[in-house]
Amino acid sequence: MRVSVKYGCMVSAAAIMLGASAAPAVAGQSGAPVGRGDDRPDNGFALTAPWNTTLPANVPLAPNSAAIVANIALDKEQNYGSWGINTDTYSTPIFYVGRDAPTQRWTYSDCLNMPQLAPVIADSLAAVPTPPDLITSQGTDEATTIYQPSTDTYWDFWRAQQDASGNWSACWGGKIGHYSANPGIFANPLGATATGLPLGAFTIRISELQHGYIDHAVNLVTVRTQASCNSWPATRNDGNTVGSDLPCEGQRFRLNPAFNVNTLYSPAARIIARAMQQYGLILTDKGGAVVTYAEDPRPYMARHGGVDPYQALMDPDHLIPPGQAKYVILGQIPITMLQALPLDYGKP
Repeated sequence: MRVSVKYGCMVSAAAIMLGASAAPAVAGQSGAPVGRGDDRPDNGFALTAPWNTTLPANVPLAPNSAAIVANIALDKEQNYGSWGINTDTYSTPIFYVGRDAPTQRWTYSDCLNMPQLAPVIADSLAAVPTPPDLITSQGTDEATTIYQPSTDTYWDFWRAQQDASGNWSACWGGKIGHYSANPGIFANPLGATATGLPLGAFTIRISELQHGYIDHAVNLVTVRTQASCNSWPATRNDGNTVGSDLPCEGQRFRLNPAFNVNTLYSPAARIIARAMQQYGLILTDKGGAVVTYAEDPRPYMARHGGVDPYQALMDPDHLIPPGQAKYVILGQIPITMLQALPLDYGKP
């Protein structure tokens, strides 16, 4: 089942304006881990960030955890019946660029007809290291993520586009300076997601699946999110449905540790499920189905003869029809074994 409906991070005008403030290689190389060898998390953000802290065995649960999870399960059942993994569509490519990467002044495209936001994003667009092979995700989100380790700076953008002259623009996004000390939260109202949470903080890397371990929380997107409700670390929300038993954007979940991940036939699914137990999942957006993000493989494919790495990582024994593994490998996880943590769990 190939799903073409939008799954991704639609940044609404209301989401951008809503909420209070939050806590503050080689050009074109994609997927290069920034951690592992120096005890830094692979996502590059602070070791103490909510993404990068493991959950205690006896973590408290929200009093209505079962009801919240039942609603997520209903969203799955009523929207394609799968828990998918977004890769090349409605996810993000991740680019690690060197100090000498050419910079470009990007333009604010104002696709939301909110000219008053131009000064807010101006600094984020002023000098973006823009590799010549930069691309955006497929689908209307047109997201992209850029790290520059040499300057300890991070960018992500939404509805980023390149014109015929090679000039780039974005409708929204943001820059995080000193990202290695940042908790993985944009200053409100910046950031490509509707929650102000960086794509690079939670997106699963190809390299992580290759080395067999994810050392950060992953994300969750579902169809119905509670209106006017965001939970730390989210700084804003675009919740769409009234109801106290619906999940809030930013709310943290975990996969019940009682679930035996070794029952999953896919190596990638086992790695992802362990991360869901150890670090959890954070609800980063609403979308057209229940999904989790992994990085766009196209930059990797460009360097490796056009071979999509996800086939071997997700379905090495070819048990699933070609191209379908990303839509089914998480399906063996009983979604009802997710557990909702209290709102603002872990907030300093």
